[in-house]
Amino acid sequence: MSAEDVIEMLLSVLIAGLVAALALTFWPGRRGGPSGPAAGPGPVSAVLLPAEQPATPAPRRANTAEGLLSSRLIDGVLSPGQYHSAMACLAVREEARNPMRLPGEIGPSAD
Repeated sequence: MSAEDVIEMLLSVLIAGLVAALALTFWPGRRGGPSGPAAGPGPVSAVLLPAEQPATPAPRRANTAEGLLSSRLIDGVLSPGQYHSAMACLAVREEARNPMRLPGEIGPSAD
């Protein structure tokens, strides 16, 4: 390997690093604006949470029921007991809608 090859390799690595750094710096983030994630279907995606401060222009948005409960727990709207009770209800609902099979149940005899 000649000195010119080493210089070319180092320049390639430096240019790739510069491009990556610029891409990470200027890439649009997920801040809920026009470049943010789209809200999915369902009633939970439409729930707007109260803003932490009255001067905050954009209220927070919960995309899942778990997210809504977590943010309400953090904001102090729910007590830990209420949070645990609501999460237990969500778990029961999820199990009824989409039951998870155990490894011994997989196969034609499980149905």
